[in-house]
Amino acid sequence: MQHANSIDEVIFEEKDAQIFNIPDTKTKLSTLQNYFFPRLEILLRHTLDIVAQVYQVNPYERMTFVYCPSHREKAKENQDFGMVHIGVGAKRGKKPLKIIKENGQPFVLHPTYLTFKVLPSGTIHAELLPFRQGVDDAYIKNISAIIRKHGSMLLPLLSLAHISHRTYDRSHEFLPLYQAMLPEEIGSEGIRLVSPKYYFPVNSDRGFRELTVAFTLLYALAESFICIGEGQEPKLRTRLRQFRRWYVRIGNDEKNVEEKQESLEFLELSELNSYSFVRAGKWWAVLARDKWKCLSCGRSAREDGVSLEVDHIIPRSKGGSDEMINLQTLCKKCNIGKSNKDSTRL
Repeated sequence: MQHANSIDEVIFEEKDAQIFNIPDTKTKLSTLQNYFFPRLEILLRHTLDIVAQVYQVNPYERMTFVYCPSHREKAKENQDFGMVHIGVGAKRGKKPLKIIKENGQPFVLHPTYLTFKVLPSGTIHAELLPFRQGVDDAYIKNISAIIRKHGSMLLPLLSLAHISHRTYDRSHEFLPLYQAMLPEEIGSEGIRLVSPKYYFPVNSDRGFRELTVAFTLLYALAESFICIGEGQEPKLRTRLRQFRRWYVRIGNDEKNVEEKQESLEFLELSELNSYSFVRAGKWWAVLARDKWKCLSCGRSAREDGVSLEVDHIIPRSKGGSDEMINLQTLCKKCNIGKSNKDSTRL
């Protein structure tokens, strides 16, 4: 799906974390989808474009998008996982995988997920979950073996990208990665590789570069795990060399780094008065009432990927209240254009 937004227009703001406080589960899940998915998808597609350049591959041939929460409006049960993520997993193949489930049956869907994850604390990070389900010991040993084989090249790169491995049992956290892959650590709560968590606000000037670097490196591991699961020879050594060449190239651009640091001053500017914080319950109610569309330009969060905001029709500086009748949905661009000098009802 083509989005009107570029990565430079995407921002995750401090107030976004308030969505996790919505008390009604169904409303919360719907709001999380409409509010986070469009921006996360722009970030993901931007990063996959970089993956394609770095590794000379088409990630869409092998990968498919994965989303959480996968809530549907008419679902009988609404399960809240306490987070939002979007990422990639391997497409379903025609043949069973070389991975055996605990019940002895072969896997059809790969157990490896690579995602951008948003947590209720108001953070976002990149995360590789090698085994989101229990797998057989042979597969674990094969994954451990390839990490050990290429450890001298892999581990310094993980350090450069500030990626650590964590396990359900924190006592294993500082073991070498290949040793930490123990049978009891396999599954959705088990071992995972994670970038640092970046607190909102996060955008192209603050956090996206680091998240993209981490995701791109983790893609090399995810691809290798998928190859092993399909009985193919992984290309991890080649991928790590490709990543290292790219990382050195972008690392030499010191001028770009300085310009980005200077642009952070923009974040210190106070928000427009018409964009003052509206408590979460009323905020999502306004967005839902206006059907997740900007009342000025008509673009929507889900279809066009715009970032939606709640605007005070009569600005607070002119005595405007926080009542529903004085609130309307605008995209960021239209809201900036309106500013706090305009009392337009749209």
